[in-house]
Amino acid sequence: MSWSARKQALDAVKVGDVIFGIAENGTEKLLFVSGANDRHIFARHIGSQTRVKFGRNGKSHRTWDGGKCTIVSVASLPDEDYATAIGLDRKMRTGKQHPDWVLSKPEIDLLRHVGDYFNAHPLPKV
Repeated sequence: MSWSARKQALDAVKVGDVIFGIAENGTEKLLFVSGANDRHIFARHIGSQTRVKFGRNGKSHRTWDGGKCTIVSVASLPDEDYATAIGLDRKMRTGKQHPDWVLSKPEIDLLRHVGDYFNAHPLPKV
């Protein structure tokens, strides 16, 4: 695939999308897109709620802890998985104390297989 196919995929990312990134240390990141404009994608890690600012090239600016992340997939999740991811994001964002953050079976199942799904649907290579 060409750079233009990759650019087109990243340019199509919009608010409300669930995307997938890999941190410098190899950690997989399930991300909710909370903002987007022609130059940046603003996302938060669904589990930790850490906010990340990406350029439209898919590379993040350094996070508060000095880390970086690269978007590796913007594939659309199946509807049921998307709904579970959005619910999990809401749970993690609004939870105040235990047991607010206890994961349901669908959430556990999503977290177990979402990396495989996104890795099977990567962004086009440069």
